[in-house]
Amino acid sequence: MEFVRKLTALFYPERCPYCSALIEATRIACEKCYDELRRKHIPIPSGARGFRCISTFVYDGRVRRMILRLKYHDRTQYIPQIAELLAKDIENAYKGEGFDFITAVPMYITDLKKRGYNQSELLAKELGRLLDLPYLETINKIKKTKKQHHLNYKERKTNLKGAFKVIDKDLVKGKKILIIDDIITSGYTLGECCKVLAKSKLELICCATIASAQNKYPESTVI
Repeated sequence: MEFVRKLTALFYPERCPYCSALIEATRIACEKCYDELRRKHIPIPSGARGFRCISTFVYDGRVRRMILRLKYHDRTQYIPQIAELLAKDIENAYKGEGFDFITAVPMYITDLKKRGYNQSELLAKELGRLLDLPYLETINKIKKTKKQHHLNYKERKTNLKGAFKVIDKDLVKGKKILIIDDIITSGYTLGECCKVLAKSKLELICCATIASAQNKYPESTVI
């Protein structure tokens, strides 16, 4: 995969999604834009339907382009740089919590096969490496659902009902878990995952995402 990416870069050089400058294939932005992202980003405390969540960026034009590339255009090489920023925010926001392991919001099996990877899982594994936390698959997505960003807020409330199932309740009972996703918008996806996990009598569940679009859009908006 890495060889193919480098070969492709010879004919189709990677460009910074913010200023279009030529960049190395492993970078999420040119040095100038990346330094600006690091310097200006403000960690955002948000809520996953009652569960604590920390996000590194607001889901605006620049960050949105970066996440869409990661999510739909196989820019998984962005993961280490994204994780570097998010890991620092997690350490600051959840200092002293003592998580037992890190996990990720799962994808439905046919969606995963179509995309070829779960960007949230890849991010969680890299964060686990940086934060010295073991990665553990805790829940499966057992029902095909509509894309949340195609729905309004009212429809999102019911779209994910019954979509997730804990893999091993005994394994997570009494544990402290950090769950990762790429973006939090309405909070229903992370919230539903957390509620399902909470039924297994965990001690603590906290969330973290790359970006947050909470409070950015009116409830009637479909995004």
